[in-house]
Amino acid sequence: MTILSLPAIGYVLQAAVRDRLIISLLIVIGLGTALSVFLGSAAYIEKYQFVLVFTAGGLRILSVMGLVLFCVFFIRRSFDNKDVDYLLSRPISRTGFILSHAAAFSMIAAALGLASSFAVYMAAPVTFSEGHVLWGISLIFELMIMANAALFFSMVLTSASTSAMAVFALYILSRTIGILLGIISSGLAASPMFKGMAFVMKFISIIIPRLDLTSQTSWLVYGAGDISLGFICAQGLIFSGLLVTAALVDLVRRQF
Repeated sequence: MTILSLPAIGYVLQAAVRDRLIISLLIVIGLGTALSVFLGSAAYIEKYQFVLVFTAGGLRILSVMGLVLFCVFFIRRSFDNKDVDYLLSRPISRTGFILSHAAAFSMIAAALGLASSFAVYMAAPVTFSEGHVLWGISLIFELMIMANAALFFSMVLTSASTSAMAVFALYILSRTIGILLGIISSGLAASPMFKGMAFVMKFISIIIPRLDLTSQTSWLVYGAGDISLGFICAQGLIFSGLLVTAALVDLVRRQF
């Protein structure tokens, strides 16, 4: 048995096409970009910067939402329709099942990231800089992390809606953890209760991805910041690997 199953990867990619995920998100990306350009035309100053900020922020949220919902509902539908039982009865191991689905979801994430990056570029081509490249690469890894998080939660939780809410909660926390740590470092947490919460938040910041440091729209306007490409790639690979490993452990221990 091979680690990756090409038929399983193709099955997931075909499901994405069959469910109209790619087509729908591409249409939404196009409409979102057009709307941002239209709104930006009403600005008197910094017109291109206005377009970039609204386009990048909107497309990032839409891409995450669409990708997470597809991954979660695809896995839960596979369990409900006994597709998982059928696939595991074929010459594919449980490790191959998880890794193949993770690879397919990561491919879809990369495709959405590239489409969003291209849309941001087309919204204001004259402002293109290395910040656009870093933002695009960062978005791809951010989507990969969320796709693998959706894989993990949909394997562990039996409800599709609960799994989606858990992934979105993780995403919101990952995007706002920097603000919470800033409040902690300001010294406002003086009471014992707040000190306990501060300790908990510092611990949580270690075990969740720091998405607040990636895909920053300020890179599109002011150029690349202090975040290096190595940090972005390392964070994406490490957390994706941890989530896939956790999903694999859950499937291996599960009795069918």
